[in-house]
Amino acid sequence: MRNLNLLKSITELRNRASGTRGRRGGGDEGQTVFEYLGIIVIIVLIIGAIVGSGLAGSIANAITQALADITAN
Repeated sequence: MRNLNLLKSITELRNRASGTRGRRGGGDEGQTVFEYLGIIVIIVLIIGAIVGSGLAGSIANAITQALADITAN
């Protein structure tokens, strides 16, 4: 029981020091939105690079050929 009270005290002091008392999530509420935005930007850049390099046609042809091979067997 003594350890539990000590843990509660430490947690309360830590929350007061970081200013997170009474809030859930600690101060990273908007962080997830920016993470998703970053992932979307990276995906758009990758797709743009593939289309800009002319590699998109080769990929489409390879997928079409693979599907034809699967359906032919």
